This record gives sequence, C-alpha cells and structure tokens, in this order.
Amino acid sequence: MMNILANEAQSNDLKGLVKVLIGTDINKRIVKECATIFPLQNVYVRKVKVIKRPKIDVAKLMELYKDAPEITTQAKPEEEGAKNALTAEIAK
Repeated sequence: MMNILANEAQSNDLKGLVKVLIGTDINKRIVKECATIFPLQNVYVRKVKVIKRPKIDVAKLMELYKDAPEITTQAKPEEEGAKNALTAEIAK
C-alpha cells in the first residue's frame, strides 16, 4: 500500500497527485494489490502527510496562476446616512 502511494507521488507533480488521490483508481489498486495478503473493503485515502518539502519552481507556479482572475478587495464608500450608533450616543 505504501509502495503504491510512494510510486504515485514520485511519478506525478503536486497537481496530478491530488487528482490521483481524489479519484477512485488508487483505492482500487490498493485493494487489488493487498488482496493476496488480506481481503480489504472500503479503502479510502483519508490523509496524506508530506515528509519532504518539494523544491518550488517559481516559473511553474506562475504558469498555474496566470489564467486566474485577480481578486481585488476595495472598501465601498459609506452612504451619507450611515453612522456608528455607539459614537453617536457618546457625542450627545
């Protein structure tokens, strides 16, 4: 089971590995490989721990997010009638 996951992690990049782990193909492969030892049912990959930090290639990272729309958060101007009720009571 660990060998299957390790081979998938080595052969795919991070984005591909997430797709493989979310899909059901890896679960079926684990059931098939472990059937000779013990019959398994309801096999799911629940948690994955990253032991070694991957080397980050900034160029590849920028390629992934070049098509993503930029999200800008700007404060909306207050209306004329809007005021803080707490400070209005203190000012009186």
